[in-house]
Amino acid sequence: MSRKSVAYGSLVRLFWKRPTAARKLLKFGVGLELARRKAVAAVKNDFSSWIDLSALSIVASAFSGEEIALVNLFFPTEIMAGFGLKCVSAEGLAGTLAAMHLEDFALARAEAMGVSKNTCSFHRAGLGLNLLKMLRNVKAVAVTNMLCDGNIPAFRTMAQLHGVEPVVLDVPRTFDQSGIEYVSRQLENAVYELENQLNRKFDHRKFEEQLKVESEIFETLREIYPKLCERPVKLHLYQHVNLLYALHVGPDVYMLRAVRSLRKQLETPTEHIDKRFLWMHLSPYYDNVLNEIFSKHSRYTVVACELSWDWMDWKVDVNHPFKSIAEKLLLNPLLSTVDRRAQFAKKLALDFRVDGVIHFNHLGCKQSSGSVELVKRAFEELKIPFLSLDGDCVDHTNGSAEQFKTRVEAFLEMIR
Repeated sequence: MSRKSVAYGSLVRLFWKRPTAARKLLKFGVGLELARRKAVAAVKNDFSSWIDLSALSIVASAFSGEEIALVNLFFPTEIMAGFGLKCVSAEGLAGTLAAMHLEDFALARAEAMGVSKNTCSFHRAGLGLNLLKMLRNVKAVAVTNMLCDGNIPAFRTMAQLHGVEPVVLDVPRTFDQSGIEYVSRQLENAVYELENQLNRKFDHRKFEEQLKVESEIFETLREIYPKLCERPVKLHLYQHVNLLYALHVGPDVYMLRAVRSLRKQLETPTEHIDKRFLWMHLSPYYDNVLNEIFSKHSRYTVVACELSWDWMDWKVDVNHPFKSIAEKLLLNPLLSTVDRRAQFAKKLALDFRVDGVIHFNHLGCKQSSGSVELVKRAFEELKIPFLSLDGDCVDHTNGSAEQFKTRVEAFLEMIR
């Protein structure tokens, strides 16, 4: 997500009509960046370096030839670990294209088959990438209906393109015993379906190992949460996207090293932060003025993103894995009512003692933008300034940098 990415994207663009050559270039470029990030993380051994590596390692598997499962952001990837499949989310792939300013090819391909331009650009770009045959070795496609009704039709189409049956999880909006049992049964059925589809047995040992890794990651974050609220670590805005992506799609050994490093970092004085902000929903994946305004070198720092902490009510139970995963899905505060989401966001804002809240309304995402006025009222009660910002997370041409700049700078002027 830099000028280097855009420059490399310009090279790939020259070969876009030759999918094999374009795919090889993507594999080479992403692999090279992955090697660089491994070296940086090994030398710096700090939180931000490890989360950057963790996020890219997930995306890189899409082009490396590894066996992958194509999932959406909220699908419980733990069960894919039991089949030895690396999970890649369509959202992350769309974001990777956007970071290189290559999303227009995928969007145009999806629109050419009749997908409306009003549809979420994450879905359009993810679908277009599959239509362009840029992904190989997709062994499974899995999706939940959480937060987005558009997920299921988009992923059904992707599954058809790869000749597999999609795994679909129906997650109710209420946390109760019947809901836990309902989702648990679906998870067990999903394992049975995947065993038949992949013609391989589910490895419970790998499944439990993944849950143990996640348990240490989330328990470490829970332990250091009070210190982190008191003395947040500076991150670039885009690194919050990396963090939420890694936590949802592939909490791995790199993420484990990230949280261990963070615990050590918090034992020493952290850099002073002048103005703190809570970010709600996602942010653009491509280079833009927002990343400049909220860089780690700025006096304005995003200290928390709601999607990085939506697991807080969940505790991993390795002894009852399917029930535990069902609880994780059902306890997500964004799944329930707007009031519950607002209460969760208010808690983050108060805990991190933020000076302002920014809600990014991704075009085509009616789930987030449809409730923004109710969320705004919740912060008005607290007298915390709130900015509702419209834009597109993927299509870098669908908006104006100057509009972003004008609105955000006016907001920052208000809270100086």
